[in-house]
Amino acid sequence: MFNKADAAGEYGPLAEFHDLFMAEPWARIAPSLRELFGGLGATAVVADIGAGSGVGLRHLAAATAARIEAFEPDLVMRAILLARLVDTPALAARTTVHAATVPHDLDLLPDRIDGFVCAHMLGHLSVLDRVDLFAWLGRHLAPEGAGLVTIARDRDDAAANGAAAGEAEVVESLRIGTHEYRAIHRGDGDTSVSRYEVRDADALVRAAEFSSSWHPLGLGKLRDELRLSALHAAEIAPGIVAITHAR
Repeated sequence: MFNKADAAGEYGPLAEFHDLFMAEPWARIAPSLRELFGGLGATAVVADIGAGSGVGLRHLAAATAARIEAFEPDLVMRAILLARLVDTPALAARTTVHAATVPHDLDLLPDRIDGFVCAHMLGHLSVLDRVDLFAWLGRHLAPEGAGLVTIARDRDDAAANGAAAGEAEVVESLRIGTHEYRAIHRGDGDTSVSRYEVRDADALVRAAEFSSSWHPLGLGKLRDELRLSALHAAEIAPGIVAITHAR
C-alpha cells in the first residue's frame, strides 16, 4: 500500500499525481502569459524550460501564436507531454520537444529567442546553474523579448513546487469518482517532501511519498543572480516575475 521513493528532483515517480493539482496555479499564471507573449507572431520562438507534462505549455500555446521549444529532462513527464501534443495536431505542428537539461543543453535552442518560461522549476537548479542559464538568456533573448518565471511566494506556488515556502504544510485535495486524492507538501528550505494519498471514504487505498531538493528563490535573490546577465526582474503578479533586458 505504501511506497516511499527519493525523487531526487525527477518527477517521473510522482507523475500520476502531479497534474491533479496544477489547474489553479496555471490559471493564475495564464493572464501574465497573455500579457508577455500575446503580441508575438507565428515566426517568433518562446522556450518553455521545464515544460513538465505540458499543463503550462497548453496555456502558453493559448496565449501566443509563437513557436514553442520545450525542454523536459524527465522521461515520464516528457511522455505525457508528447501524448498531449499528439492529441492536439495544431499544437504539435508548432512545438518541438527536447529531452534536455539546463544550462547544459541550451545550444539546442535557436540562437535568438523572443521569450521564455521557467515556471515552478528554478528551485531545482543550483545557484551556478541558474546564473549560467540567465547568462545564456541575456545573450540570446531578443532586445524586446521577455521571460516569465515563478518565485516561491505564496501558498499556491508552494503547492505547485512541492514545497511549502514559508509554511509548515500545504494540503490539497481533489475527488475523482469515489476516490479522494490528497496531497500534503512539507518543506524546510532545502528539501521538500510530498505525500500523496488515495482514499475511498475513510479508508486509505494507497499512498506514496517523494522527496526532492528545492531551494526557494525570492525576488531579491533572483535579482542578485540576474546581475551578470544584464537582465531585469519585475514582479507583475504575486509570485510571477517578468524578465526583460535592463534599460
